[in-house]
Amino acid sequence: MADVDVDARGSTTIADRALTAITRQVALQVPGVASEEHAGTVERTLGRGLPRVSWHRAGDHAAVEVDIALEWPASAAVVTTAVQEAVAHELARQAGQKVGRVDVRVRDVVRGVAARPVARVR
Repeated sequence: MADVDVDARGSTTIADRALTAITRQVALQVPGVASEEHAGTVERTLGRGLPRVSWHRAGDHAAVEVDIALEWPASAAVVTTAVQEAVAHELARQAGQKVGRVDVRVRDVVRGVAARPVARVR
């Protein structure tokens, strides 16, 4: 087998759609981020459910913006920091994407499953 010049091998480009899917999945796995089911039917149908992801690329670096719904009573500071770290780590690991910045915005606060009132019969 002949040696292949590293520079002659080419490159791989991962589409924004794939990076968006990775980012959404990673954000949903962070404790305190509300699942998609909390978004209304109209929002989901129109593609406006949360988490919502947008990209800004410059060369091989990217800035990512993630809008999430927070499950009450989770700490916004703790959850947004965890999302930032998880997204940057997983995009580098899974896609080799260099992420310069991950901005996380809390767009909604919803009751978590544990915080919902329990129906009582009298």
